[in-house]
Amino acid sequence: MRSILLSLAELKHSASGVPAQIAAYIYSNPDSAADLNIRALANKTYTSPSSVIRLCRTLGFHGYKDFRHALLLEIASFGNQISHSERELRPEDSITSIINTITQKNVQVLLDSQHILDPDVAGREACVNLLRSSRSILLFGIGASLCAAKDAYLKFLRLNKPCCVSEDWHAQLLQARNASSEDAAIIFSYSGQTQEMAACMKALRENRTKCIAITRFADSQVSRLADYKLYIAANEALFRSGAMSSRLAQLNVIDILYTAFANSEYEYSLRQFAHTHIQKPPYEL
Repeated sequence: MRSILLSLAELKHSASGVPAQIAAYIYSNPDSAADLNIRALANKTYTSPSSVIRLCRTLGFHGYKDFRHALLLEIASFGNQISHSERELRPEDSITSIINTITQKNVQVLLDSQHILDPDVAGREACVNLLRSSRSILLFGIGASLCAAKDAYLKFLRLNKPCCVSEDWHAQLLQARNASSEDAAIIFSYSGQTQEMAACMKALRENRTKCIAITRFADSQVSRLADYKLYIAANEALFRSGAMSSRLAQLNVIDILYTAFANSEYEYSLRQFAHTHIQKPPYEL
């Protein structure tokens, strides 16, 4: 089951108007919001009970009663382990304040992503099995997501797993069009709305190439096109100055996939690590 607080965090960034207003209030005040009846919540958010019900249905609940019960259960289960407060940077922030804010956001996105990944054991194992059985791993990403794709390329290369990544999007599209059902693809897109990645995924589907999407915890074009989804928490607005915690979350998922892949063939992986290790010359004073 999806985390309600993480779904609300995504909704307040991606939606606008009344839905974002209600989502932002509940996300920032989960304990007090869970104690409110539907009319009281509507009054607190300057909306209407019908608007609250529409939000609940957007999140997959039949009505406010089901939503409130699930929210209370999540609060009781996780306490404050899932972040429900965000602090954005301000022009007057000191270097010390910036250090604390950025570090806390990075730590929190890893913890939130862990809560998303934890329940889906079967999905994670299916991803590892897909990569193991594939002829080659095709990696796709642009912008900051390309950094994660390159990191995955170097990691799987150490295990002698054939893989391919290109910096040029046109080359990535050609790669997708030349793929086959024997290959596996990993798509990196934080927003899930990157049209270049969607174009590659459509080409991959035509060739019956299975796709793993590493993307934000939300319904998106990329997640709908993927065969498997490895979600990361969304604590960055889609319109942002630069990918920070989202890039870290993508790299963390790759570390998990890579380690699980290596662990599935433990003895072989140890031999490969020794074989591909690049010895650094000793530093001389």
